Amino acid sequence: MAQGAGKYEPKAVPLSGAIIAVLIALAAGFVFGRVIAGPGGRKGGPRSAGPVPVVKVDADKFQKAVRDGNPPRKGPDGAPVKVVLFTDFKCGFCKRIAPAFERLAQQFGDKVQLVYRAFPLDMHPGADLAAEAALAAGAQGKFWEYHDLLFDKMDRQERADLEAYARQLGLDIDRFRKALDERTYRSEVELARSIGRSLGVTGTPTLLINGQMVVGPNPAQLADMVQRALEGKPIVDAAAAGAGEGGAPGPRAPQPPPPLPPASAAKDVKIEAWNPTEGPATAPVTIVSFCEYLCPFCERVQPTLRLIREKFGDKVRIVYRNLIIHGERAELPALAALAAARQGKFKALHDLMFQHRGELSQGRSKIEELAQQAGLDMGRFRTDLDSPEIRAQLEADKAEGARVGASGTPSSFLNGRYMSGARPPSHFGKWIDELLGNPTTTIPASMDPQQGGGGGGCGS
Repeated sequence: MAQGAGKYEPKAVPLSGAIIAVLIALAAGFVFGRVIAGPGGRKGGPRSAGPVPVVKVDADKFQKAVRDGNPPRKGPDGAPVKVVLFTDFKCGFCKRIAPAFERLAQQFGDKVQLVYRAFPLDMHPGADLAAEAALAAGAQGKFWEYHDLLFDKMDRQERADLEAYARQLGLDIDRFRKALDERTYRSEVELARSIGRSLGVTGTPTLLINGQMVVGPNPAQLADMVQRALEGKPIVDAAAAGAGEGGAPGPRAPQPPPPLPPASAAKDVKIEAWNPTEGPATAPVTIVSFCEYLCPFCERVQPTLRLIREKFGDKVRIVYRNLIIHGERAELPALAALAAARQGKFKALHDLMFQHRGELSQGRSKIEELAQQAGLDMGRFRTDLDSPEIRAQLEADKAEGARVGASGTPSSFLNGRYMSGARPPSHFGKWIDELLGNPTTTIPASMDPQQGGGGGGCGS
């Protein structure tokens, strides 16, 4: 690999060799292991960089979150600090925060009341039933024990598993089954979700401490937040957190770009002949972008990539590769993009799928609708979408991401230098300027979007 402003020349595996190797592996029944679990796995979920915003919520709405529907709770009603946690039993970050949340009862005793609120996310199939099962266990006095089992067994939450955990805790299994069969606690789960949405909750874990809401808090900081609430202080320093009002987080403080890694740290990221690209192969800077169509942070980085092409022109080539974080349901859009590339329509479908990211969970019918809008030959598209060759291309993308250590999406490699997360344009621009030897700043921080921050992504 050349250094500095020199042309980036990754070593490519010949097309036929890459495809044949993956097809042989698939035929043998081998499935490439995922480096990162999805949001329902042990390492999944969104990650963010920079300060965590704190939002003051309406006092009446907060009281509803504490009491309406008689949610599971620990601690006395008269406790001076109320802590409400909106959580999802298939969320890896919720699992990580759960022990720290429960320890608050031991640390603060009668000074704190903990309130559990179900907020199963649409992106997690089966999360609603798991939440109902926990409430059914709670009706028999075993909510917290069942709660802990669900997080311990996050990867095993099918109906049979839920019943097995009920037996393990000595519950009346007939009563438990009846509650699940009749969806007895569905209305309570829906009530909790409705309360959360009225407060502006959109993800998990979301914590409210005496009416101050924080999304995805660091578990190690929970006790300090409660202590500050006991002292009548904001749970996080407002200047550091970028606190907002009326349910809208304030902007994050801008973060400086990380330093460009040395050439010795660059990864030899392979580029295949079938990888969709923008820009000439002779460009002195190549960005290999590993993304996933269900990842909101990947959607956020797309305008940045467009701005880079606009500002640097033919000096930059962008290569698109897939990395799957959200499991099998994220694979169909990736396969569709690769199928579109065969007709020279990759970018058209790529952009449409990110524009309609929230609708991709509708499945194949939605993707075919978008493919038609992109002007694809639908007969050929359907054939390619189901072909083993396109599947092999996706598996090769996943394997290459694992090989070079892409630990989440989006992951970008600029002449092999790894940049994690949805970094703002000025961060990319600084690295590109250095690689090109530019003495001036092509993309100043003033061109960054208002949310600022230092990145963010899906994965570990």
